[in-house]
Amino acid sequence: MRWIVWIGFFTLCILSGTSWAVPEAMPDGLSPLEQQGIVFGAIRLIALLFAGRGARGAGDVRYARLAAAAVSFFGVPSVVAEYAQRSVPAISRSALYAMVPVVVVLSVAAGGMGTAEERGARQFMVPALTGLGGLLLLLPLGISGSPYGLLMLGLVCLAVILVGVASVWLYRLLQGVSFAVVVAVAGLANAVFLFYWSAVRGEMVWRWSGVTSVVSISSMVDVVEILLILWLLREMWPVRFTARYLVIPLLTVLESFVLMRPELTVRMVFGTVLLAVGAGLLLFLKAGEEETVLSLR
Repeated sequence: MRWIVWIGFFTLCILSGTSWAVPEAMPDGLSPLEQQGIVFGAIRLIALLFAGRGARGAGDVRYARLAAAAVSFFGVPSVVAEYAQRSVPAISRSALYAMVPVVVVLSVAAGGMGTAEERGARQFMVPALTGLGGLLLLLPLGISGSPYGLLMLGLVCLAVILVGVASVWLYRLLQGVSFAVVVAVAGLANAVFLFYWSAVRGEMVWRWSGVTSVVSISSMVDVVEILLILWLLREMWPVRFTARYLVIPLLTVLESFVLMRPELTVRMVFGTVLLAVGAGLLLFLKAGEEETVLSLR
């Protein structure tokens, strides 16, 4: 993999892992979904301003599948998070999203894309489960046991599966498509989707000040992260890219160790080691075609 891709990947992980330190600057009164819709609208505008005709042609019906995949990857999880936030806390959702590597490995292995990497994708199941186990040791799952809470838990799990499948789908769709078109389609589709659901929830409070808010540091960081994700979805093999769901919480955990200096326990150390090993193997384990099992008959 090219060094520029590695730089982009670790830049994304560092930005996401330190996002808690970036002050929020969105105007009061705007719902989270509307805020995110503004960010995706700005991304669409960037594509139109700087990419020329390639982006303007992105409204063609040929890109309907790309739009659907982009909404499945970005928009749907955001809507689910809004509905589930009271029953499934953010820290629990972060732990559940560590299951995405498992979903991606299964999706790639079942996809039959034909290359040695895809045929050997099952080799990455153990690293994916190792990282998941490590994160579950570190992050408590504070989930409501009520019927509604269990329903929201199931909804989040479905979103996790959708994100994993959509990431593999996007990787295939983005091959050979100009990045300008990718940004334009993803920006428009997610902006419309998020504004729609904001209106459905009765939280649509449009203010022109919201448009100017995208010049804030937090919004600019969000724009950069989304652009990096879209680029890396095309440039990185899905199993490699899904390691970010382990690397980002690993960086956050290490930052908490340095800043908060908690009393270390065996569980914390073991969980951190498992998380680091799982993430490292997903990134650097050499994929190869599975060996043929010889029959003795």
